[in-house]
Amino acid sequence: MTIASPSPESVDIDAAKWLVGQANAQGGTYHRLDFGDGLVIEGDYDMPKYLPYYDLPEDLAGKTVLDAGTASGFFAIETERRGATVTAIDIWGDDCLLAQLIRTFHLGIRYVQKNLYDLDSTFGQFDLVVCGSLLLHLPDPVGALRALRSVTKDRLILSSAATPDSATTRQPVCYFRGDRATEADYWYYWEFSAFALERMLLAAGFSRVENVRHFDLCTEPGRIEFATPHVSLSAYV
Repeated sequence: MTIASPSPESVDIDAAKWLVGQANAQGGTYHRLDFGDGLVIEGDYDMPKYLPYYDLPEDLAGKTVLDAGTASGFFAIETERRGATVTAIDIWGDDCLLAQLIRTFHLGIRYVQKNLYDLDSTFGQFDLVVCGSLLLHLPDPVGALRALRSVTKDRLILSSAATPDSATTRQPVCYFRGDRATEADYWYYWEFSAFALERMLLAAGFSRVENVRHFDLCTEPGRIEFATPHVSLSAYV
């Protein structure tokens, strides 16, 4: 599945090939990104395989989307492909891969260097907010959910690492891992039961939680091997 196809009329194909080649030479990135015409940046996770668990609307024309913790930008690019006006945030500067992809492929995405904890209503209100596999890396998950609530106009799609019994337990379990990664500079703090996330989202100011899905998020062949139980759900204002 291609997430965006470059148009020869608008994209410098040589520049696009160079950027893709540079990204792959440096080991690829977090999301596998397929721009068509053989322009593929290899990544740890091939997210089109998991889209059914996220319940993204097929048509986002006229909607505003915030991709919070965008990483290499899969959800920002995918929601723009579906017609949305997209803003993406992360802690990296304007030389990050997504910012370069936006410039090279002329993507209609606004990238802003911003910490999720600094979000508030002055940043704007978005019809749809997406936060994929970030909460597990944040030391204050309730504070993060309150920040996300402050910019959500209608719906938040959230996914995170789940406890092994997340699909069956009615216990609001937040299991603290506290592991520092050996392959990169990040922490793996938390695993949550779905019930815990539901209670936390309500405490953060959302009115209801729906579309609870469970799946294993698995890395691609040839990458560092991970298979992490995940839960995805939607919270509404």
